[in-house]
Amino acid sequence: MRYVVFAKEACPYCVSARELLESRKEEHKIINFSPEQEEVLNEIKNACDWKTVPMIFCREGDNIQFIGGYTDLVKCMDHVEEG
Repeated sequence: MRYVVFAKEACPYCVSARELLESRKEEHKIINFSPEQEEVLNEIKNACDWKTVPMIFCREGDNIQFIGGYTDLVKCMDHVEEG
């Protein structure tokens, strides 16, 4: 699994992140949080000092890096294409 996305189903940025990953055929896992899981999601956001969803992580072997949100994913992917 290369990308892991913590998301909410009704979030337009979460949907855009999923669509971007799918369009580029990137290996990914979307973890959607329901309203009943809001407390758990808030704990994860607090642990990463992040306020919104999506929260996107990239995994390379044993190294897991927090990328950020949708616009951060776009920048990261653009950077990979350039390099």
